Amino acid sequence: MKKRKIKKIWKYLFILFSILIISILFIIPTIKRKIGIKEIEESHLIVTTDNYDLKVDYDETGIKVLDKDIKKYIDEQKSQFIKTVEDSKDVMTSKYDFILNAQNVEYKDLVSVNIVTYSYTGGAHYVRQDKTYIYNKKEKRQVSIVDIIKDNESFSELSLIVKHELLKYAEENDFTFDKEWLEEGMNPSKENYEHFYINTDGLTIIFPPYQITSWANGEIKITLVFKDINQLLKEKYQNEDIEKDTLNETQLEKRDIEKYKDKKLVAFTFDDGPNTKTTKRLLDGMAQYDAKATFFVLGNRVSYNQEILKRAYQEGNQIGTHTQNHKNLKLLNENDFLAEVNESKLEIKKVIGVEPTLLRPPYGNIDSHMKSLILMHTILWNVDTLDWKLKDRNLIKEEILKNANDGSIILLHDIYIESVEGALLAMEELEKEGYAFVTIEEMAELKGIKLDYNTSYFNFK
Repeated sequence: MKKRKIKKIWKYLFILFSILIISILFIIPTIKRKIGIKEIEESHLIVTTDNYDLKVDYDETGIKVLDKDIKKYIDEQKSQFIKTVEDSKDVMTSKYDFILNAQNVEYKDLVSVNIVTYSYTGGAHYVRQDKTYIYNKKEKRQVSIVDIIKDNESFSELSLIVKHELLKYAEENDFTFDKEWLEEGMNPSKENYEHFYINTDGLTIIFPPYQITSWANGEIKITLVFKDINQLLKEKYQNEDIEKDTLNETQLEKRDIEKYKDKKLVAFTFDDGPNTKTTKRLLDGMAQYDAKATFFVLGNRVSYNQEILKRAYQEGNQIGTHTQNHKNLKLLNENDFLAEVNESKLEIKKVIGVEPTLLRPPYGNIDSHMKSLILMHTILWNVDTLDWKLKDRNLIKEEILKNANDGSIILLHDIYIESVEGALLAMEELEKEGYAFVTIEEMAELKGIKLDYNTSYFNFK
């Protein structure tokens, strides 16, 4: 009798435990679905809900202590934004937006991480916040501009060179600095020069909006070449090779595309790059298929990945802009919209020598009024691979093969290695089916289509 009673108790306990486990397994996914969070790779995170869009894009440095600090900062930014959304639910009149980009640059013992956060929580425009980490791997510590510059006298001389470059920049971009504002924002102090990085081109200093000029003029970034400032740096940071790169600022000779006239054509397009590692892998792989592609690059990534962008262009690929910071253009006023487009065009021209003529608006969001403000061709897509979500090269390949046909424009992102490998696998199969891989410009020419500024092109059928 006693044994039977114990067995009965254990039976009830087992049933209760099973119910508990099933409930947990059911409730957690339900909660996630309710708030709309997609569990994606943390460093390249995209979250979409009914109330907001959130995008985080950064690469870990591999330095544990630095990555820990960066992750903590990024988590704080995300949490603050989401709290604002929660607190504002009852008064929201439009969807909120959060974009965080972190760019890494290495030079000798230095690792620079420049983080820019844009958040839209109502009002006239996005709110920007900048954060820069400069880490010396050999010394195992964070450093600042005063650790890079030789002495106070050198710092003062550096600020004079900066002023000269800023005034030249203003002249080239047809605006005038407020004298007092400029002086206050570029005087030689640690605080004024906290956003910078060094690469083989020189010392690049970033002035966020409101530091030396208004929001309308946007971020101002200037590069001081080594031949001008080498002697102002501490010896360990000086560049032994200070010859200035003299890239020919003329359009490269076009390839002969007559041989593709009778072939089926697709245009592979890649957004959000460039990325030195993954874009290099893509270019290496494309060579075996005589493939050319169109890269819609972010202006804020250009200066960090100059050599790979030069290579892409010099190998005959077409370079377009995906704006400066990947903002939702429909949320911007005219000045901010023009800044997003024009800043990115300037960044690209600095590297390849020519201005891009193609624009891919983030999220495909653009209207006729915006188009009337710029003389650019708007290129969208008819094959969305969803590569950022799939993160599987075989699934990405199958998505391309299933949907691509003659005249298709295929959307991918060359910042993901899975997207690159999926694209190359698809090229291998499509080549067997008689396809050729061309740029947007080549596609239009072969199809006999004259691009105009008022049309958004989804394909070339």
